[in-house]
Amino acid sequence: MASRRSNVMSAKKLSTPIIILLASSAYFLFVAMDTLSKYMTQHIEVNQLIWGRYFFHLIAMLTYFAIFKPKLDLKKNFKIQIIRSALLVFATFLMFNALKLFTLVDIYVLFFTAPLILALLSAIFLKDNLSLIGWILMGLSFVAIIYTLGPSMKVLSIKVAFPFLIPICWSLYQFFTKLISNNREPFVAVFYSGLVGSIVFSIFSFSNWNAIESGWIWFGLILLGVFGFISHLILVYAIQLSNLSFVANFQYSQLVWSSILGLLIFGTPVEPSRILGIIAIIIFGILFIKFELSKKI
Repeated sequence: MASRRSNVMSAKKLSTPIIILLASSAYFLFVAMDTLSKYMTQHIEVNQLIWGRYFFHLIAMLTYFAIFKPKLDLKKNFKIQIIRSALLVFATFLMFNALKLFTLVDIYVLFFTAPLILALLSAIFLKDNLSLIGWILMGLSFVAIIYTLGPSMKVLSIKVAFPFLIPICWSLYQFFTKLISNNREPFVAVFYSGLVGSIVFSIFSFSNWNAIESGWIWFGLILLGVFGFISHLILVYAIQLSNLSFVANFQYSQLVWSSILGLLIFGTPVEPSRILGIIAIIIFGILFIKFELSKKI
């Protein structure tokens, strides 16, 4: 009995660095994908960009499935899976349009209202009521997010709707994920998101297709799809090895990566006030996960 317990403990210790590596890599790939997307919006229509992201995601996924043959039950929770996938695809549409208009780090700062919106949805519809500490941390997070946003995001304009709608769509996506949390086949979600995105934007883009003659643009589209598939795949593995509340702590690394890549590639300055705001968002966000989400995931 003692040796079995020791083996379990050593397995956990062994897997923890792997979980951290997988989660950190997944969130870095998300930022790398969005950085590449922002750069490519200068050279290609956004609709075609989204088509490439999902079409080559589907190709990479089918290649993976053909090699490793994971078991999938595509009929289970079919309607909810389609709704979740549609929300993810719409969030991608909003994200890519927002990337054309705003800085990378501003979009990611605003994106971190998503866990707070999800908590509100869960409190209203699933009766997952927040504690007093949870409400305080939520308020502090909102204040830190507003403080950190750049001047372009604080101007009243219809264009600001794109990045503001992204965390709402993402929160609804996660909300529907909670509804089927007993489904232990996470690869189904990866399958449906690639399939729905490919179908929708194949129809949408080919009705108004502009010829893509540059080889590097095709290469960029392939990279987007591969980054999208691999990032979701390794995130799934990280969650399987651990749990969502632990893995979610590493999502805040995206604020750091987006600041660094925004500075290096697009020359977006990182002012001391923004650094302070990002640190506050990370601290309040991780504490919120610790005190609230970890109890429910």
